[in-house]
Amino acid sequence: MTSSISSSNQPIRKRWAVRGFLWGFVFLLLAELFLFRNPALYGVSPASFLGQIANVQERLARQNPERIKVLILGDSQSMDALRPPLLAAHYGLAPDEIFNLSVSGGKAIDMLHLYEEAADKLPNLQRVIVAVNEHQVSSTDIKSDAKFRYFATLSERMETPRMADKADLVFGQLLYAYGLRDVWTQLAKQWWDGKLPQEPRDKYEYRWGLPPVPGREPAHLGPAYAKIVADRWMKDYRLDGPQANAFHHLMEKLAKRGVQVTIVQLPRTQAFEQVMKATYGQQQAAFRTRMQTEATKIGALFTVIPPTLEDAYFRDANHVNERGAKEIVRVMP
Repeated sequence: MTSSISSSNQPIRKRWAVRGFLWGFVFLLLAELFLFRNPALYGVSPASFLGQIANVQERLARQNPERIKVLILGDSQSMDALRPPLLAAHYGLAPDEIFNLSVSGGKAIDMLHLYEEAADKLPNLQRVIVAVNEHQVSSTDIKSDAKFRYFATLSERMETPRMADKADLVFGQLLYAYGLRDVWTQLAKQWWDGKLPQEPRDKYEYRWGLPPVPGREPAHLGPAYAKIVADRWMKDYRLDGPQANAFHHLMEKLAKRGVQVTIVQLPRTQAFEQVMKATYGQQQAAFRTRMQTEATKIGALFTVIPPTLEDAYFRDANHVNERGAKEIVRVMP
């Protein structure tokens, strides 16, 4: 008797197990589509590496994109150095006709995908300034870059050098909940602690991209800190892989569009350049040769602005302050 009751319950249990699995799958799919792949989730922390993406895209949306004629792509160095209100007079434009789409830590894949997402919104674009640094095209330790995990396509993930990294990154493409787990779990903790959501520190007052970082950090000037930054950038430096390939694809897209392209390496402190030349001279030369090759292929200009500015023009080893930005405008091509 007991055995027959148990047997009759088995189909019911199986049906409930199947329903549970299906509901779990639907929940996971909805979470992937509307939560983990949604930039608004990461935008609740606008100063974070992923939050800044939603931050800068929101600033672009608040502008009139049809007015923009000059676009800047790069990293935090170009955020500080290439300020549209300062560049406007140099190019004979209004500040609102220039937009800086640079993000902190921006690498080639970030520049490529930010441009791709903005391109159709900029019908009157005439010129693109691409600010480059050595770290932007190196694919070393790419697995730990949250922006790469967010932006990279399946083919870009397959270009990573190590097989173990390929497997992890490909699975992370299929399931952002896994690929960006370190990011969203940290956000969940901050939310639980009442620290989120946050507004940008300037409350969108700066209209032309992410705002330059104010202040000055004297402890981050001089050869000791310069070496720390240079070592971080150049560790296991390699010019093959998805970042260098993405830069090439970006150049191809800009050339096909027919806009004027300027590739520029902005100045760092003299101490920083001395460290680079003494310790990583060969790698730096290879980087600059690669940039010149990319520029030549599409008829663009590649220029290196010499490191002639004193420390008073910088906020740290590789970022100018407002005074330095005004000097850089004078020599921009």
